[in-house]
Amino acid sequence: MIYKMENQPKYEVMIDKLAYGGDGFARLADGRAVFIPDVIPGEKVSIRIVEDKQKYARAAALEVLTASQVRIKPPCPHFGVCGGCQYQHIQYEAQVQLKKEILKDQLTRIGHLDSVAEIEVFSSDLPFGYRNVMQFHPLPDGKLGLMKRNSQAVFELTRCLLPMPAIAQFWQYLTLEADSGITRIEVRQNREEDLLVLLQGEGAELPEIAVDMPISMVHRVGNDTVVLSGDDAIVMTILDIPFHLSAGAFFQVNDCITEKMVQRLLDILARKKPRRVLDLYSGAGLFSRFMAPEVQQVTAIESNALACHDFVINLDDFDNVTLYEGLAEQVLPSLDIEADLVVCDPPRAGLHVKVIDTLAESGIPTLVYISCDPATLARDIRRLVEKGFIVENIAMFDMFPQTYHFESMVVLARL
Repeated sequence: MIYKMENQPKYEVMIDKLAYGGDGFARLADGRAVFIPDVIPGEKVSIRIVEDKQKYARAAALEVLTASQVRIKPPCPHFGVCGGCQYQHIQYEAQVQLKKEILKDQLTRIGHLDSVAEIEVFSSDLPFGYRNVMQFHPLPDGKLGLMKRNSQAVFELTRCLLPMPAIAQFWQYLTLEADSGITRIEVRQNREEDLLVLLQGEGAELPEIAVDMPISMVHRVGNDTVVLSGDDAIVMTILDIPFHLSAGAFFQVNDCITEKMVQRLLDILARKKPRRVLDLYSGAGLFSRFMAPEVQQVTAIESNALACHDFVINLDDFDNVTLYEGLAEQVLPSLDIEADLVVCDPPRAGLHVKVIDTLAESGIPTLVYISCDPATLARDIRRLVEKGFIVENIAMFDMFPQTYHFESMVVLARL
């Protein structure tokens, strides 16, 4: 049941911890959990219930009665309205430690790990201005906006602190005509400050856009793509290696953290010395490209056609790489696996149970699990441990400062 705020009594609670998703976790007098946004562990806050369930409640903070020492004034005027950031009220160093605690909590509660190994933490060099890609949504008058928190509604944007400089400058000069048919605009930047803009919409008619900047711009409706200016791809550089990336294709959003993840993976390869590796959910070939010079054979599986196109370009110089296009749960069981190490970087849904079963039955000695969702990571680790794996080490990478999101890299080995 959802209540009107003014009809609800006030309560005072102590914030125990942060839950994955950004909300603070506390207990009501009746023992139920209550989730409150924009608070920090250790704070005493006055709240009102906004959603009352049988087993839990959601509330809004009315007043911070005892503030945390790591509380700061959010620098963005849209914080609290915009759905992009949840942690701007927390000092950056504290954000990273809180994410580490969230990862540990998920692995303990959901993963059923009796003891969680020490988690190595990799912070972002840039707490702001780190995103190499942003998604905007036009308002009816053509101005750009972002999604509101917990809503599909769009608000007019006046400032955003997350994108890299060229994106931050560009979006302010882009205005669409009213009723242009464009529903989403993706802007990606590389380190050379080249820009690739993808316009996505519902109508087939090409929009009229005038931009006085040298950029690449692509219009896409369904599977129909038209290059309006420049190219239909951009070159991203990671550790001095160029990657061809098509408009709309997935790539990690924080270059410096991506490099730290790649270096961590290379360190694992140097220690394990595999000859043959399996790269599941390989995307545009980021990890395969760095593993290929170090091993005898790389076998990759990717379901997205656009990513496969980029993968072929990015790995064209290597004769020891094989790519299968298809769903991992469909392709993997049909392969005669002979690999010493597998790297998997699945979407938020995690590993399909068929993938887990196949990996468990294959006898592969080492599994490197890269995850963007600690809940599904913990679930899958529990299943892998039940099938004979142990956790060797855990790392947390703060790919998304100011938000509740982060990346993890867990090394599992045969018991």
